[in-house]
Amino acid sequence: MKLKDKVILVTGASGGIGEAVALAFGREGAKVVLVARRKEKLDAIASRLQDAFVIEANLEDPSAPVRMIDETVDRYGRLDILINNAACIIVVPSEEVQREDLLKAFRTNLVAPVIAAQCALKYFRKQGNGHIINIGSPGFMMGIPFYSPYVCSKAALSAWTRTIQAEWAGTGIHISEYFPGYIKTDSRPESRIGEVDQDFLMSEKQNFLTRVFAKPKSAESVAKDIIELALKPRLLMHSGAGVKIGSFISNLPSFRLSIARQMAKTARRKMRK
Repeated sequence: MKLKDKVILVTGASGGIGEAVALAFGREGAKVVLVARRKEKLDAIASRLQDAFVIEANLEDPSAPVRMIDETVDRYGRLDILINNAACIIVVPSEEVQREDLLKAFRTNLVAPVIAAQCALKYFRKQGNGHIINIGSPGFMMGIPFYSPYVCSKAALSAWTRTIQAEWAGTGIHISEYFPGYIKTDSRPESRIGEVDQDFLMSEKQNFLTRVFAKPKSAESVAKDIIELALKPRLLMHSGAGVKIGSFISNLPSFRLSIARQMAKTARRKMRK
């Protein structure tokens, strides 16, 4: 599949992975639809693209995913690839998680991609083809400390992704899951414990397995992977060998717990400072 003139919709496009992915598709000559809450940021990114369409939307609103799909097709007459990248990340101790924390994470990380996929499906069926790429997280298999609303909602997204991979197989519609691992960006999570950096769980003193699993990569490297995934769809793609190894180790309870405990100790030490 050549990407020139293909219509690509990217949620969470105002920064981090979403921004890098949008720019990468733009360099391939695609028509890029940018979706996020920060319109000024989206407009700035769109100015760097040859053919872009900005949609300001808060994906916590259940009407937003439907609107973004319909407006995309109204603008370009079709949709070729839907990239569900937008994410709500909340940092909070598990014993302090509130109902609204869970609802907020699930509305953005699960409900919005589900509604978007369902809405895109009707257009994909008319076209006879289409591709959905869900940006997941292997963290749910590890059990990332202090990120329970995020990892729980990402676990549910993986379940949804794998279910529609089975149900929609043979329809000409590709469903892909991408596991990015730890990606270093300028985005900050929402925190209930005070301001935290992205490396909140990371330390050079951690054991080898922890450092391998958590070795950071750039948003630009993820964008290259997503381009490859768009050109050659597959069911699951990891951002690197370390993430694939970490995903395998996550199925071994003692190893999984060892890595997660190291992360929890690092976080608690930083919280005390």
